[in-house]
Amino acid sequence: MKKMPLLFSGIAVLLALSGCGGYPVRAEDGTAWNQSWEMLGRVLGMEEPGNGFTLLENNVVLGADDTWYATWTYGEPEPYVNEDGKDTDLYPAQIYLLLYGCENEARAAEASADWIAREQETYRVLETRTEAYNGQEYTVLVYEVTSEANPYARGVSAFAVYHNYVAVAELTSVDSFAGDEQKLIADFLNGCHYSADRIR
Repeated sequence: MKKMPLLFSGIAVLLALSGCGGYPVRAEDGTAWNQSWEMLGRVLGMEEPGNGFTLLENNVVLGADDTWYATWTYGEPEPYVNEDGKDTDLYPAQIYLLLYGCENEARAAEASADWIAREQETYRVLETRTEAYNGQEYTVLVYEVTSEANPYARGVSAFAVYHNYVAVAELTSVDSFAGDEQKLIADFLNGCHYSADRIR
């Protein structure tokens, strides 16, 4: 469950937002919930990331209940054949956001630690640090991609535990991308809002 495909394929089941039981009332950061925010489940709302990124897909469950996924892309895609031999689109940069529900906060912390360890094994990690964005603490990894099977050259990932949920945001880019990945992921996470409503 660590890595998502370049562009998430049609094997997932699309869920309608109306099936999630409505909008939260307020965010943990103290703001009233804005219904224009993109949502993952009833837990996480995201402002438009700007900086040239546009929403590609949202409200996807990945083979398990309470698991949500969304992607935003930058620039025009080029055709690409992935390591499974399937045709897909390769964008200059992408933001992935995963929200994964666990049975309790301890399990969420374990899942987050496991993903961080796997990422440290998969990439050449240049820096690991703790940052707070919009009041939520994240473990941030800055890395280079070393696998020849991965068309991206570098990336930044951020891992957060919120109650019984793990949130994982990842920005990956090709070598020719001129943007500042660390600033872009910071801008994105500063626009993420966690529901202050009772989680479970």
